[in-house]
Amino acid sequence: MGLTLLSTPVLAQQNKSLDSLVAPVKQLEEVVVSDSRFPFKRSQSGKPIIKIDSKTISSFQGLGLSALLKGYAGVEIIGSQTYAGQNKTVSLRGGRNRQVLILIDGVRVSDPSRIDNDFNLNFLSLDQIESIEILKGAASSLYGSSAATGVISIQTKKAAAGFNLNLQSSMGSDSDQDSKRGLNLFKNALQLSQGGENLKAKAYFSNHNTNGMSAVVGPEVDPFSHTNFGASLNFKSQSKFNFNTGFDRSHINSDYDNSFPLEDANFQLLTTMDRFHFNPNFDYKNGGASLKFVYQKVERDFKSDYPFQTEAENTQLELFNKYAFGTRFYTVVGALFQNNYAIYEGSQPTSQTDAFANVVAVFSNRSRINFGGRLNNHSTYGSNFTYSINPSYQLLKNSTNSFKILAALSTAYIAPSLYQLYDPYSGNSQLEPEENQSLEFGFVFNSSNWELSSTYFQRIENPSLIYDLSTYRYENANENTRYNGVETQISGSITGKLKVNQQLTFTQTENGDLRYLPKFSSQTQITYRFSSQWHSNMSLQAIGERFGLDNKTLLEGYQLLNLSVHYQLKKAPLGFFIHATNLFNANYIEIESYATRGRNVVGGFTFRLP
Repeated sequence: MGLTLLSTPVLAQQNKSLDSLVAPVKQLEEVVVSDSRFPFKRSQSGKPIIKIDSKTISSFQGLGLSALLKGYAGVEIIGSQTYAGQNKTVSLRGGRNRQVLILIDGVRVSDPSRIDNDFNLNFLSLDQIESIEILKGAASSLYGSSAATGVISIQTKKAAAGFNLNLQSSMGSDSDQDSKRGLNLFKNALQLSQGGENLKAKAYFSNHNTNGMSAVVGPEVDPFSHTNFGASLNFKSQSKFNFNTGFDRSHINSDYDNSFPLEDANFQLLTTMDRFHFNPNFDYKNGGASLKFVYQKVERDFKSDYPFQTEAENTQLELFNKYAFGTRFYTVVGALFQNNYAIYEGSQPTSQTDAFANVVAVFSNRSRINFGGRLNNHSTYGSNFTYSINPSYQLLKNSTNSFKILAALSTAYIAPSLYQLYDPYSGNSQLEPEENQSLEFGFVFNSSNWELSSTYFQRIENPSLIYDLSTYRYENANENTRYNGVETQISGSITGKLKVNQQLTFTQTENGDLRYLPKFSSQTQITYRFSSQWHSNMSLQAIGERFGLDNKTLLEGYQLLNLSVHYQLKKAPLGFFIHATNLFNANYIEIESYATRGRNVVGGFTFRLP
């Protein structure tokens, strides 16, 4: 993968018996799990899944998660070019935070006190991420509510055998187009692990400090700092039982500016997130049972002219069983319990209990169908059923070429957040849940070293959750909302040293909300490997016109050129990198009156033992 941008929104395991059945160890082809929870080879998946491996992730060290995600078709991170402390708005296929589910090691993460009950990407340190899968399209039947436009599934690094040390450090600039403040960005990360035959342990620490940009356009700098530390333990018995458990804490100290009216201000936000997880597994012939327990607590302290504090808790318990009937049917059956709590006047905790099942039926080496359903039982809104049907067929398959067609019809269900229900200024306790129906179809063509894929998608929201600018409250829309578009990608090798990846996305809406989301975007990534030690990545991002906050004003499109160079020492576990973003120092608007990043340079090193 090539290099993308720095970032920030806007407003307001698989058990070995199953692995051996589906994806042999010697198989070099990419393996994905997010569309079925089984480790199928990517060519067997019926979804256009994006798989980001550890090698690609490591090439973004010093930049961050938002910079990485934004370089893929159909993924937008609104506010990714503003100052570091701003929350990101994650968008897939025209959706917003409430419609994109984020998983960490298979478990949903969220903050019930936030407007969309979503997750702040600033909590995640890239140095702790092993791989990422992006599943686009509704996946509520497999993962629960909120997965209306897609799922971003993040797998963290696990402790390896023996003693391991990983040290990363970077520094550079983080400024807008007109400010030249020198070195003001510093990132450091350390991970230590020790692994034996049965027991493996890991501890980690990272920090990110920057003091180079203002939130709104203005001279006053808004510092940002993030400290993250944690530990995990993995135990594997001589029998078929294993478990992993861990604790993670993130603390963010970020300055921010006034929104109403929009002006420089000396405000401060302190945020702390604690997350504990426990995941026991029991494997047996052709299957395995797994339990996932997660408790997450978030505290936020807004220091401003009108100070206030919020606190939220999220508890989840999921139990599911996977079983393969030979090589034809792969089944997942389970139940999920969630409890959300946030401090709002008159607010009540909400809980949801789900029962779900999913089946992958393999009719031949060319044809298969992935289908499933989920019954949601919400403490406020009662029962709701979601389903998904995803057939795929390999029209052509030989030693050099393959052509696969795929389609999907799926539904999603999103209950209003506690903020949308109970906030004293904009909440509305009469809200109905949002319902989505999605349809998509496309193809994937592979020939030698090249791949071409294209997917058409359409999504209907009825009813939709909106913020009504006339009543200043959250409401249900009176009209159906429709989104549709096309995602296209072509990638391959021109020579053994030169690789190209071109991605295009078109998105439009009827009665919907595309504020700050481009109708057209393009990412061009070029990787050139000079030798086994040297390689470079170049990316050009073209962002088309977008509507501004009033949904009427058109913001001009812009282009950003980024370049990175990586060098790995031959006889030492030491690598160096340097990133240059917005090489031409383009002046552009991402969000009206908010500062954007200009030309910046970040350099650093990675040291690994053994």
